[in-house]
Amino acid sequence: MIHYADAGVEASRNTVSGAMASSLLAGNWRRLLLAVFAAIAIIGAACGTSDDSASDLEPTADSGPTVSPPATLTPMGEASAFEITTPNHGVFNLERLDGQPVLLNFWYPSCPPCRAELPDLQAAYEAHGDKIQFLGVQLPGLDTAEEAEEFLQDLGITYPSGPDQKSRMVRDFKIVGFPTTIFIDNDHNVVKKHAGILSEGSINSLIRSTVASGNRPDASGS
Repeated sequence: MIHYADAGVEASRNTVSGAMASSLLAGNWRRLLLAVFAAIAIIGAACGTSDDSASDLEPTADSGPTVSPPATLTPMGEASAFEITTPNHGVFNLERLDGQPVLLNFWYPSCPPCRAELPDLQAAYEAHGDKIQFLGVQLPGLDTAEEAEEFLQDLGITYPSGPDQKSRMVRDFKIVGFPTTIFIDNDHNVVKKHAGILSEGSINSLIRSTVASGNRPDASGS
């Protein structure tokens, strides 16, 4: 049984308790909000630092990209013997190219991807032509050798290129699409066969790897 006097005291106690609880809750919310704002500020500062660090690591026009040693490529098998006659550079075969790495690019003039790739091949030839022998191998039949030579002259392609007579090289190297580029190390092992367009950067990287692959130390130690 609750008396009026006791009820008044109890009400006063409840009022005080409620006020204290409200005060505590308000204080907790303030502390919570301050903690959230502080966390947001810390995260924002960290993100800003991350972006700056990433931009510092990216190559710039002044510093240039970091150059890492080229990866060597695993031989896929010996290159098939071939002979190709070019209009301006004579006859090429593996005997003439003894000890030299070789890049074979299979193409034909009326192939749009082949035409798109040729300028990048020319740029790579100008950069690496003293390290690897470039040879263009034209698929005969769809375009004449004369049309191919005129097309190359118009485009400013200066590395040797000639027709694959009777499509022998296409058969021996198992070419199923154009363009296809084959990289041969200086031991005349095929180390890379790529069907499709290669960018100038990819060509340069594969040339460096091909040259490095032909310079492996002898496993026997001799």
